[in-house]
Amino acid sequence: MIIRITLLLVLLCLAFQNAYGDWTVPDELRPQFSALTDEQSRFVSSGEILKLIPERQLLHELATRDAAGLQALVNDLIAVAKQMGYDPTRDMGAAPLNLTDESYNGHTLPTPAPLRELKREDGPFSVHRYLEPKSGVPTFGGAKVAIWPEDLVAGNVDVAIIGVPHNMSSGRRDAGAAPDAMRGLNTIATPDVQSLLYPLEVLSVVDYGNLYTDWLSTERSVEHVADMVAETAATGAIPMLVGGDTSMLFPGVKGIADAHGAGTFGLLHFSAHTDVENNSDHMLSDRQALFRILEQGLVNGGDTVQVGLRGPDINAESLQRLRDSKVRYHTMAEIQQRGFDKVLARVLREVDNGPDAFFVSIDVSVIDPGQLIAAGRVVANGLGVDEVTSAIRHVCAAKNIVAFEITDLAPMLDYSELSVTNANALLNACLVGIAVRKAGLKPDYIHPFALDHGQR
Repeated sequence: MIIRITLLLVLLCLAFQNAYGDWTVPDELRPQFSALTDEQSRFVSSGEILKLIPERQLLHELATRDAAGLQALVNDLIAVAKQMGYDPTRDMGAAPLNLTDESYNGHTLPTPAPLRELKREDGPFSVHRYLEPKSGVPTFGGAKVAIWPEDLVAGNVDVAIIGVPHNMSSGRRDAGAAPDAMRGLNTIATPDVQSLLYPLEVLSVVDYGNLYTDWLSTERSVEHVADMVAETAATGAIPMLVGGDTSMLFPGVKGIADAHGAGTFGLLHFSAHTDVENNSDHMLSDRQALFRILEQGLVNGGDTVQVGLRGPDINAESLQRLRDSKVRYHTMAEIQQRGFDKVLARVLREVDNGPDAFFVSIDVSVIDPGQLIAAGRVVANGLGVDEVTSAIRHVCAAKNIVAFEITDLAPMLDYSELSVTNANALLNACLVGIAVRKAGLKPDYIHPFALDHGQR
């Protein structure tokens, strides 16, 4: 009983200590600690041991093991720590590539301009067989197609919807199939029930095809995607990116920063995940996307807003990292405690007080699985589709949107197509918001016919 009480008091005292920083041995346990060698003592007191054993268990082992048993435990953990480190004689530092392959960069080389000029006049063109684009080649919202920057300029394109079918990150795989699944379900560019605007009548929208990504290497995909996003943005069109996993958030933001300037726009990110890991053996995946963005100064931390955080990625350490970067985050705990309407009002104030331009990103994990189960990193107890779409619509109507992105949809996980339907609703919400802004209407405008039937 005495040992249990002592351990409890010690745990309470140590609750606010950094598990990976210096670790102070409680006075009650110093006699056991004195049996360790200098190397073992440094390993324990430096906090390195806590990477391999929970603090609660370490305290228990110190209190209950004899000197020989304690030394054996610490020696074993030191050996494990050495095995976990990088050893150039044993570990692969980089994925080997065939640098003599004649087609090494072949997938990303554009068709030469002279060949393009022989084909047709610049500008968007239809690939549909009938007047109503419900047959023929599927496109986002039945929109016309563009394939070159010249097409975007000639067509004075407002929004270019682009597939980024990358499928290389953590979570349940199939994000690479999302662009075609969302194309194939004709629920994008539908009329807005509030303003009664039809987005394709207000905006010039094109399907800009899919970008090439290397499904075996996120690193080899980043530069090409960033270059293509920058090239698209430079024409004046808004890139609307359909992923693909959330690792593509980084090159999407990088491309916009290359086109418009780093730190000139904010980031509104709806997601269950912080994506600010900085201690993984991978340098770039969905879990590091926001960390890389902030680390490289592409977006200022104070101009970044995250909404819907929850699940196994959320702990004191990850939230402290967001605080240190001045990111304004909103967890599901805050939403459940204060109510969504109050939190949404706070989010909109933060966005309104931020830069005039915003990059809006939606990781579909933000949605509750009851409404969208096909998320690569699904987490229970999320937001409703109507809650997120109303927020997106408002922001895309109130701000100058430099890009929009939806990520992490894995269609094969939901054969009912409910998840794809709701993912399209998220994309459509921003498309509607952009149309509302271009039409000169206020973000909260509602057409009188939509609000009341007018009958007594």
